[in-house]
Parts: sequence; structure tokens; C-alpha cells
Amino acid sequence: MASRRENKGFHLDSLARVVRYTALNEFLALPIAGAAHFLTLDSSVKYLTALFTHANRLGVKLNPRDLNLPKIARTALTLGLVGAAYSANEFLTKWTANNWTRNKPGEWKTLDKEIVLITGASSGIGEHTAKMLLAWHKGVKIVIVDFAPMSWEPSAADASRVFYFQADLSKPEVVRSVSKRIKKKVGHPTVLINNAGLARGFSVLEGSYADVEVTIKTNLQAPFLLIKEFVPHMAKTNHGHIVTICSMSAVVPTPGIVDYSATKAGVQALHEGLALELKHRHKADKVRLTNIIPNFIRTPLLSGVPRQSQFGAPLLHVETVAETIVRQIESGYGGVVYLPGIMRYITCLRALPEWVYTYLIRNGTVNLAVGFQGRQIIDENGGLRAVKVQKAEIAEKSDRSEAPEVPEKPEKSEAAERPEKAERPERPERAERSEAGERPERAERAERSERSERSERAERAERSGRSNRAERRARNERSERSS
Repeated sequence: MASRRENKGFHLDSLARVVRYTALNEFLALPIAGAAHFLTLDSSVKYLTALFTHANRLGVKLNPRDLNLPKIARTALTLGLVGAAYSANEFLTKWTANNWTRNKPGEWKTLDKEIVLITGASSGIGEHTAKMLLAWHKGVKIVIVDFAPMSWEPSAADASRVFYFQADLSKPEVVRSVSKRIKKKVGHPTVLINNAGLARGFSVLEGSYADVEVTIKTNLQAPFLLIKEFVPHMAKTNHGHIVTICSMSAVVPTPGIVDYSATKAGVQALHEGLALELKHRHKADKVRLTNIIPNFIRTPLLSGVPRQSQFGAPLLHVETVAETIVRQIESGYGGVVYLPGIMRYITCLRALPEWVYTYLIRNGTVNLAVGFQGRQIIDENGGLRAVKVQKAEIAEKSDRSEAPEVPEKPEKSEAAERPEKAERPERPERAERSEAGERPERAERAERSERSERSERAERAERSGRSNRAERRARNERSERSS
């Protein structure tokens, strides 16, 4: 559900939460219904008379005729039964998703012995997920796999628990290679969070072959291959958790990112099919699977605020999504989580006639007044070359007014900080970069910026050349027809 961060905490999810724990709380409504019904019986007249007499003595003027006890009993009973039905639905949904199996005592009580692999955690949702896990679980190991360089650094106390591997997940041979290195250096991950994803922001007709290829390989192929690399060990030990970051665009495709929507629909099918295979074919019924299905999130991928009701479907903060992921892993159980919660009912509308669903829901995605920015620079073969830092990302970094409740690093004076830097052991991610032979960070940024500018100039020149060649062909055809 959406949290207090969205729309200053005033949204449909917060209202639904209040109603659920008051009016639709069966543990409140059903006793009230029972008490009201009891007071309507002839045998309870003396109790009701004593109640009104005592109230009048205290100065509270009550008239028995003002109380419609049968109506109160019926209303409370209806609300209580609705609440009980909702609880029963949640119960059945949870245990069906987890194959009706309980965890061993203390199995997921602490994550201190777990190895958590997060793709795309150099920034955004993955970054905040990693920070929360490090702050709340002092023994957990975090493995970060991302093409972009790390935009944050763990504290000195947490540095030995963070392992960074730079990799282009759109290339199968790179996925295979980095997986071997992770197993050798860190061990077999017990939690896999498939978070990495990209959108190029082109329509189906405008996007190049490379745009489509890199989107499908990164968003859909990479989760498949990572599951093939790491889940066999989870199945063998019958212990693990796979978290998939899906999207509401899998349910309601959005113009401008149709390729992205198609990959998320594929990821949803992967989640559902893998759950069946693990249970029935591999007999790994305690490997948990969680599918996070969020609406629009405040990330560099998105520019502008969607033209949607911020009360009904607020723009989500990355901290809200990250906290939801961490809490779901801590619970030790899987499931499907919609953010905000109202989105689960949008999926139910697909059962309506096609024309009704199109007019009510699907056409609403055409005029959202948002843009989707492709941050990656790709080559002609669909591989990643660099990642551009957008202004939205810088603004998101500086916006700490609603930061997650993670203990901050204590501030130190410059004089006290110098010796600590000199004595600080080399961080794992720095060691990993040195193994790959990377240059100093400042020089690397300058070189990456220069490569970005060169590639953009080359792309503009190529587009201009194509346009000129097309014009020349058109002129030649016209002249041939006229002759």
C-alpha cells in the first residue's frame, strides 16, 4: 500500500486502511452486532433500563426510543461479515501463494545469514533497498550487479558486506561470467531481487532494432538467466526468495513504452510459471516468490507528474517501494503486492467487456502528460555503452525531506575524518573495479561524458544521412516517372 510519503499521506490507501481497522474490523463489528441483538431480547430489558437510568444520573439524557437496536445489529453484522470475508480472502491468498508450507522456527526471523543479490542497485529502488537491508540487518551481505557505476557508498562499518559487480545484463555471456565470479567470491545468493530495468521511450514504429533488443534482453532475458544461475541452489536447499519488480504497465500498456510493457508482462508470466515449476517439478515448495506490481514511481525514468488522481493513484516514492520489498523478505513469505493497493482492483476490471475496459481504463493512458527518458547510450548491436545522469536523478538524490528511516552516517569534523580515510580498508566495490582495470572516478566520468557526446553526434549524423539518402531516392523516382 502507499505510505505517508505519497500525497502527504492523504490518499485512498490511507483511507482504506482506517476503514479496514475500524468499520470492517470483524473483531469490533461482530461483538457490537451481538450486543445490540442481545439488548433487543425481552430478557435484557432490565439491563437496558439500568443502563439508561445510570446514564440519566450522570446527566446524559438518553431515550430508549432513539435507539434502533435491530438496525444497529444488522449494520454491524453486515460490516463484520464483510471484514471476515476480506480476512478469509487474505488468508487463502497468502497460503496458496506459499504452497501451504510454514517456515522453520527462526528461518527468516533475521537476514544476517542471507546473501541478497540486487540488480540495478547503483541508484533508485535498488539503492534504497540495499541501504535499508544494511541498516536493519547487521550481518546480511549485499551483492550489487549494475552497468552504471555506484552512485552511493556504504559506511565504513558496512563496506565489507557490500560487493559491487559491473556488468551489462543484456549480454548472456556477461551474465554467465559475473554469476561465476559472485559464487566464487561471495557465495550462492539466497535472495534474488530482479530490479534492473530500462525503457527507451520510443513508440513501436520510432524505436530502432537496437532499442527493442536492449529493452527485451535487460528486462526479460536477464531475469530468466539469473534465475537459471542462482535458483538451482535455492531449490536444492529448499530455501530462498525471488523478488520480481513488475509494473502496472504489464496490465495496462502505456503508449511510448510498449516494449517495456511487453517485457513486464513477460516477467509476470515468468513469476507465475516459475512458482508452479518449483513446487511440482523441483519439489522446492519453500522457495518464496514475490511479485511487486507498482504504478508510476518517482524515478529518473519518468519526467512530469502523471495526469492521474493523486488521491486514488499517487506517484510513488522509491523509498516506499524499497521498504515494501524489505518487509516482504523479512516476513519469510511470498505473494503479489500492488502499489498502491487500489491497483489490484484495476486488474479485476479486465473481466469487463472489452469496449467498457477500453473506454474506462485503457484510453486513459494516452494523455498521462508524462515523458519516459531513456538514460542509456546503446550501440548498434543492442549493447549498453554508457548511462546518462538525468537532472531528475540529481533532484531525487537531493530530496531528503521524506527519506527512509535509515540511520544516517554520523557527521565528523574534517580533521577527524582524515585519519579514518587513511586507515579505512579498501571497499569491496573498489577492489572489484580495480580488478576490471578501471580509471579514477573523475577521469572516468569525463571520458564517459565525451563518449556520450561523440555517440550522440554520430547518431545525429547518421539520422541526417539517412534522411538525405531518402530524399535523393525520392527525387530520382519522381524524375524517372516524369521521364
